[in-house]
Amino acid sequence: MKRMKLGIVFVLVVLALFSGCKNTSNQKPNITGAMGEVLVVMDDKWRNGPEGIALQSVLKQPMEGLPQIEPIFTVSITPHRAFSGAMRTFRNLLITNIGPDVEKEGVRFFSESSWAKGQAMIHINAKTPEQFLELVDKEELRILGFMLKAERQRSLRYYTKFVAGDLTDRVNDKWDIKMIIPNIFTVKSDKDNFSWMSHETPSLSQGMLIYSFDYVGEGTFSREYLLNKRDSVLRHNVPGPSDGSYMSTEHEVPVTYKSFKNNGHEVVELRGLWKVVGDLMGGPFVMHAHLDKASNRVVVTDGYVFLPEEPKKRNYIWQLESLFYSLSFPEEQADAGQ
Repeated sequence: MKRMKLGIVFVLVVLALFSGCKNTSNQKPNITGAMGEVLVVMDDKWRNGPEGIALQSVLKQPMEGLPQIEPIFTVSITPHRAFSGAMRTFRNLLITNIGPDVEKEGVRFFSESSWAKGQAMIHINAKTPEQFLELVDKEELRILGFMLKAERQRSLRYYTKFVAGDLTDRVNDKWDIKMIIPNIFTVKSDKDNFSWMSHETPSLSQGMLIYSFDYVGEGTFSREYLLNKRDSVLRHNVPGPSDGSYMSTEHEVPVTYKSFKNNGHEVVELRGLWKVVGDLMGGPFVMHAHLDKASNRVVVTDGYVFLPEEPKKRNYIWQLESLFYSLSFPEEQADAGQ
């Protein structure tokens, strides 16, 4: 009996050890670095030459729709010899390899890595500097889109942990949508066909507006129609701080226009600057017009940032934008469940 008990204890200890080893090997550290930061791994030989300049010009080009110039990404560069330890857990990695020893040329994208949870990694491999430059030029949009999507998904995953349950239910029921509303937002105005929520701190205001209107054909999604509708809605529903003042679009600077599909429906994105007519206030905005074919309507999610004391507004706009990507309509939810 004594031997049998000892045997059982031995087996349990071995199983526990194996179980512990398995769990440890599957655990990956969290990513490091701030939102919008990219670490480029590139040797000094290329960093200050045409290759490094071309890559940085892609990553650090000005982001559209901001009042001050801000790069799309904040870039740091380290050579291969120094790339180790905590650097491997950086949130956005772009690893370059240039030389005749490169076996497989091209650009490879990794949405998961063995180094950190939620890490986005890109490899650019080229046998010659000329081929590297061609790859950067050819894949510019894919490189930017991949990193931007990774940041958007991280932001949305974070907000999913802190959902304002009552407010989310209230918004979703009113507009017949499914969308994440974080618990940092509170209601500023709630009318029959207009919702206004915001996150307020002593230095920052992040606002989110929701409204809808009928879809009357392809012209409904034109830049002019959407901006005219936006200005009309804002004038009647978003007053400024002084009597008679109201929010509007700043038409003296370009408003960018982009169309794409998200969660199965058509979306038009407008990005630019807002101002307060009759007062000295302004900042960036991003607007998504979502086409709900089943109901023949357009639902608009419109986000703005007011941060007068700080020039850096990029990340705050990204945070609002990520929430817009969570919007879906009932028929899309039903299709996803089939």
